[in-house]
Amino acid sequence: MLGLLIRVAVALSGGVIGFAAWLTAVLSRMPRPPVPPSFAVTLTAPVVAAIGFGVGLLVGERLTRRRSGAVRGTFLWTLAGCMVGTVVMFPFGGMMAGFGLFGFGTAALFIREAILWKGQAARAATASR
Repeated sequence: MLGLLIRVAVALSGGVIGFAAWLTAVLSRMPRPPVPPSFAVTLTAPVVAAIGFGVGLLVGERLTRRRSGAVRGTFLWTLAGCMVGTVVMFPFGGMMAGFGLFGFGTAALFIREAILWKGQAARAATASR
């Protein structure tokens, strides 16, 4: 259980770093006076955050010495969660879209870990027969 929490915490910090890089790039290119970013620009945030989540999860797996999935699978789970969170929360404002991005992205990580854990338990039960 501690390994799961370490992996998710490191993945979440990777997502935060990726989102911070995206936010810095968007704010530096924003015209004066500041205007809210368009929906198209906002949809690039989940991609960047998902890359951060994925890299963070791979680092967390290395720290806990656990190999559970491929890079592509890690990225797709976090991308799906971040994208759904952004699209669902965007109508409520940009800040809520960010909260949705991290909330749904983290939930996708927990779902991925639960599915992988259940698969490992099934393989162990099959191997012991």
